[in-house]
Amino acid sequence: MADALLAQLSSIIKPSTMAEIATQLGVPEASATRGVALSGASAFTGLANKSGIPDMMRQVVDIATRTPADAIESGVSSGQLRDPTSSLLSTGRSLLSSLFGGNTSGIAGAIGREVGLGSGVMATIMSLGANALLGFIGKRVRDENMTASSLAGFLDREGPGVRAMLPPAVSDAIRTPVGERARTVDVDVNPVVAQTVQKERSWVPWAVIPAIAAAALWFGVRQRSVPVPQVPTVGTTGTVPTTGVNVDRRLLFDTGSSTLQPRSRDQLQTIAVILKAHPDSSATIAGYTDDVGSAASNLTLSKQRADTVRNELIGMGVDGSRLTAEGYGDTNPVGSNSTEAGRAMNRRITIRVTGQ
Repeated sequence: MADALLAQLSSIIKPSTMAEIATQLGVPEASATRGVALSGASAFTGLANKSGIPDMMRQVVDIATRTPADAIESGVSSGQLRDPTSSLLSTGRSLLSSLFGGNTSGIAGAIGREVGLGSGVMATIMSLGANALLGFIGKRVRDENMTASSLAGFLDREGPGVRAMLPPAVSDAIRTPVGERARTVDVDVNPVVAQTVQKERSWVPWAVIPAIAAAALWFGVRQRSVPVPQVPTVGTTGTVPTTGVNVDRRLLFDTGSSTLQPRSRDQLQTIAVILKAHPDSSATIAGYTDDVGSAASNLTLSKQRADTVRNELIGMGVDGSRLTAEGYGDTNPVGSNSTEAGRAMNRRITIRVTGQ
């Protein structure tokens, strides 16, 4: 029964709408689809944990009743994914907050690791999953006259089965007290522009982390918790540190060249201000390309792009001794090189900021 229930929950979002969600968020459709399904199932589990609270059941039924059947479809088509204050995302966040409180980001992180998405984009995915749950309940209210009391009974019956189908890490995150979760820095911003800023195991001074997160907000970041491989060949000058805070940016260069686009200089200025404000920090700049062209030419191009960013930061007043530029060519892709969208994701610059 649980698998059929999850199928019904997932079917609230039409395939065409899901494809548009993935496109707007710049992520693989399969990852977005599974992320929404797990998010909806997690919200269902969280709601089942509160089935004994009549006021909660009444509030959820009331909200679900007032939520249009096409809320997600119309919200996505009208561009609400780009607005964190939109009714679509706000409704989802509100439900998640009432279900999980401060544990929401931990659950989002666990789902993100399962589907390969960063915590920033997962904030949007989680909101969509919560909206899917509201749509599911709303449909039952309309079709079956579900009440607060019958919702509670339904959750009591189905909750254990749905929870058993969650990946262990996600199920554990739902149970884990807030104080026992790993500390992260989460930026609640436009999910399309700012995707993730997560503090990894690091000795960066605590005062630096909020500042880097603030810079990332403006910079338009997309962090990936994927270790950067060593590439002992022409074009690289070392390895990217394994600790610190990643600021991962999509390509802002002219295609096939190392010429930085003007708007990138404006964004880099914000990073330069932060780096100058924290003189004990240093940065490693790593350049990447898609797989178009030879491996050797891509390696050279990625290093040239990293050098361009380093030179721009030096020109903005950052001490060059604190900046290291690396080129990694087409290695470590974060998107599929078989599609233009995936190749665009792979053309990027990562700046790893660490303490000294």
